[in-house]
Amino acid sequence: MARVFVGRRLRARRGVALILSLLLTLAMAALAAAAIYLNMGAGLIGRTAEREKDLRYAADGALQIGKSLINNDPSALPDTGYRTLVTGGTLSDASGAVLPGITYNLWAGPTGSTTGQFGRYASVVAEVIGPRNARFVRRLELEQESFARYSYWTDIEVMPNGTTIYFGGGDVIWGPVWTNDNITIHSTGATFNDEVTTAKTVINPQYGTFKKGYTTGAKPIQLPTITALSKLPGYAASGNLSFTAPTTGDETTVRMRLEFVAVDLNNDGDSTDPDEGFVRIYQANSGQTAWLRGDWTTTKTSAENCGDFHRVLIGTNYFWKFFPAATHSTSGNGAWARTLWVAGGMTTTQANNHAGLSVDQIMSQSLASGQPPHRCFPGGDPHLVAIERNAMGGNAAGQIGGDPTTFTASGTKGSWRAWPGSIDARLLAKRPYDAAYLFPLHRSLNPNVKGVIYVDGTVGISGVLRGRITLYSTKTIVLVDDLRYATDPASGICDDMLGIIAGNNMVVADNSINSPQSAGGSYRNFDDTKDLYMHGVIMTLNESFTVQNYASGPTDANDCGTVNWGRGCLFLTGGLIQERRGAVGTTSGTGFLKRYSYDRCVVQIPPPYYPTTGRFLDNRYAELDPVRFDVAQLFKSLTPNY
Repeated sequence: MARVFVGRRLRARRGVALILSLLLTLAMAALAAAAIYLNMGAGLIGRTAEREKDLRYAADGALQIGKSLINNDPSALPDTGYRTLVTGGTLSDASGAVLPGITYNLWAGPTGSTTGQFGRYASVVAEVIGPRNARFVRRLELEQESFARYSYWTDIEVMPNGTTIYFGGGDVIWGPVWTNDNITIHSTGATFNDEVTTAKTVINPQYGTFKKGYTTGAKPIQLPTITALSKLPGYAASGNLSFTAPTTGDETTVRMRLEFVAVDLNNDGDSTDPDEGFVRIYQANSGQTAWLRGDWTTTKTSAENCGDFHRVLIGTNYFWKFFPAATHSTSGNGAWARTLWVAGGMTTTQANNHAGLSVDQIMSQSLASGQPPHRCFPGGDPHLVAIERNAMGGNAAGQIGGDPTTFTASGTKGSWRAWPGSIDARLLAKRPYDAAYLFPLHRSLNPNVKGVIYVDGTVGISGVLRGRITLYSTKTIVLVDDLRYATDPASGICDDMLGIIAGNNMVVADNSINSPQSAGGSYRNFDDTKDLYMHGVIMTLNESFTVQNYASGPTDANDCGTVNWGRGCLFLTGGLIQERRGAVGTTSGTGFLKRYSYDRCVVQIPPPYYPTTGRFLDNRYAELDPVRFDVAQLFKSLTPNY
C-alpha cells in the first residue's frame, strides 16, 4: 500500500516585509546622501579649482605689469637685491572693471649671475591675495634680449649720400630682422624666413616673402653707448687680453693683428676641446701697414707678402717650400735662393731665368707637377720668414718658409707679443717655436680669463677660433683673412662663439689674400680658397660692416655658386648689427656676393657680456609655495655670489 506524505504548511512571519522595506529605504537614503556629499565635494573642488585658476590668471596679469614696468623704466630694476614695485594693487578685467576681492604685491630684482657674462636675467614675483586670504605666488624669470639674437639689425637703411638700400636680387635672410628705419623691397624680391620688425614701415611689401609676417611701428631700439661697454676693458685685462694698438685710423692704418689659433693639445686628431683655443698678437713696425695687411701693389709689398713654392733638398729629402717674390733676384738674396732651387732639381739656367722674373710673372707662372698654388700671406706669417729674418747668406734652411717652425718672434718688419703667464707643458711639447706667444682663451690655462679681448685702437683679425669670445675694439676692425670656428656652425654644435664690437667700422680688407689680383694679364686668387669666410656676430657702432673698395676691381673674376662675380662669395655665418647698413658689392659685379647664414647657437648662448637691447623677454615660469613664501629669502637664493 502506497504511502502518502503530506508537507507541513508554512506559516507567514509577521514584520519581515517591513524590515526589508526599511533596509532598502536606508540603503537608498545612504546612496542619496553619498551622492549629495560627492556632489558637494565635487562642487567644492570645482570652486577651489576655479578660485585657483582665477588667482593664477591674476598672478599672470600682475607679472606682465611688472615686465612692462621694468621694460619701460630702467630704474625700476635695481642693480642688486630686489625692489617692491606694487603693494596692494588691484587688477581689472577685459572690460576695465576691477576684480572684486583680489589684490596683489609685486617685486623685481636681478637673478642668476649678475656679471652678464652668460646673459642678464631678472625675476618678477607676484603674490595674489583673494577672498578668505587665499594666496597664489608665481615667478616669471626674464632674459634680457641680446643683440646677438638678430641675424640682421640696423639703425639706418640709407647710405651717407642719401641712397636707399634695398633688399632684393633674391636675398634670403634667416633669423630675426630688425631696423629702426624703413625696410625697402626691390622688385627683384627677397625672402625673410623669420620675424621682421621695423620702427617705421615696409615699402613695397608685395615684393617680399615674409614667412612669419612683419611688424611696423615698433618702439625703436638704440645701439649701446660707450658707457654701456665700460666694463669690458677690465674683464679683458683680468685675463691678460687687453691691448693698445699703435694706430686709431681707418683700415689703411692697421698695424696690429690678432690671429686665433686652435691647437690639438691631446693629440686626438682635432682641436675642438675646450682648452685648445689661443690667440697671438702681431704688431708691425711703423710704416708697415701694407706688409701687415698683405696688400697687392705689384711692386715692393706684393714681392714681400706673395711668392711661390719650390722643391728644396733638406738633408736627404725633398720638400716644397715657400719663397717670397723678393727672394727671386739676380744678385744678393737671389744667389741664396738659386742655390736651393738647383739643389731641388732646377738647372742653373732655369734658376737664373726664374730669379730674374717680376712679381707679376712669378705669380702667373704655370705650376709644376705637385707644386702648391702661388700664395700671399699677411705680415708675420711664418711663410714670410725670409723677409722677417732678412739674412739670406747665413742660416738659409731656417729662412725657408712653408711650415709653422719658421715662426719669427721678432723680425725686421714687426714682432709677436709674449704671453706673460705660465705655459702648459703639452703646448710647449706640441709647438715649442711659438708656445710662449699663444694667449690661452680657456680658464683651465688662463684662470682669470672672462671671455673678453679688448683693443684700444684699430686691429686686424684672422684665424681659427676655439672658444667663446667677445672682441671689442674702440676703433676699426679689419678682416685680413678668413676667420672661422674650430667647429663648423653648420654642424649645430654650439662650442664656439665670437662676438665682435667695433667702435667704428668693420672692414674686409682689399688685399692680395681676400681679393683676386691681376697677374699675367688675368685675375688670379692667391689664398687657400677663392671665397671669404667669416664666423661671428658683428656689431658696428659707427657705422657699418663693409668691404674696402667694394665698387672697384674685377666684375667676373670668380664664381659664387652659379653666379659669376668679382671677388666671389662672402660667407658670413652669425649676425650683423650695424648703425648704418654697409655695402659689400655692387649690382655690376664688383665686390662680393652676400651669402649670409644665421647661427642659431646665439639664441642659446650669446657671446660673453654681449650688449643687450634693454628689453626683457619671457624665459620661464615657476609656482611658489605661498605658505613658506619669503620674498627676501627667495631673491637671495636666486642670486649666486659671482
